Amino acid sequence: MKYERGLMAGRFQPFHNGHLALAKQALAECKELVIVVGSAQFNFIEKDPFTAGERVAMIHAALREASCDLTKCFIIPVPNDENNARWLAGLRSQAPAFDAIYSGNEFVEYLVREQDPSLAVRKPKFVSRQECNGSNIRALIASGRQWKHLVPPAVAGVLEEIDGAKRIKMLAGADAAPHRW
Repeated sequence: MKYERGLMAGRFQPFHNGHLALAKQALAECKELVIVVGSAQFNFIEKDPFTAGERVAMIHAALREASCDLTKCFIIPVPNDENNARWLAGLRSQAPAFDAIYSGNEFVEYLVREQDPSLAVRKPKFVSRQECNGSNIRALIASGRQWKHLVPPAVAGVLEEIDGAKRIKMLAGADAAPHRW
């Protein structure tokens, strides 16, 4: 193992095969893995249809189904912090210590280099990036097209339990601005 603990972060709306491949990559390179469910405060909107708890359930079910050692995984929800200058410090205050971060996002890599050049940034080995992305999967669901092949079967099961397809279709037709009471 090259790293003590790696971290991967995402919105996981929903957790898909690309996310699972990245988790497996990180677990092969790290003794433990922290999976940060980002934008934890957002839900029931078109871009973020699922709650943090639903996303944690998806991830846990997918990792268990893939026979990943769950004793080596931390799955934690973290709300967004819009102040990018303190992003890494905020993440560190809410997650267990980590010495590698997995991201294919250039801006994340830039922030890490600016805020802690000693932190390893590991690039994912992307799996079908054009198809395996949350925006595409939500669009396929909203339009009634085939999507289940893009997510682990356990995730499809969680989405069925919560009637996720119905929610996505409803949100795709809803007003853009959420109701505020």
